[in-house]
Amino acid sequence: MVTIRVKFRDWQASGIHRIHNFGEDLWRRFRDNKHIVIDLGEIDRSVDEITFSAQGRHVRRAVKDAEIVMRKHMVDKEAEIIVEAGTRQA
Repeated sequence: MVTIRVKFRDWQASGIHRIHNFGEDLWRRFRDNKHIVIDLGEIDRSVDEITFSAQGRHVRRAVKDAEIVMRKHMVDKEAEIIVEAGTRQA
């Protein structure tokens, strides 16, 4: 699995509720996808980033979907997507 992070540059300016709403919408988009792991509890505890994992060949699609949700929530200018190349999780 490859770790993907949506990192907010200034979480206080973005607002914790906006970050959580974005994360919950991202979770809804991925929850039934067996190739992506995303934890709603982690999203509810998040402050400045949302983290999820995708199987190697599904990373590109996961990033594109995350970008769509970012635009929907208008946080695409406030956050960046970081793909941790080579990261493996058990």
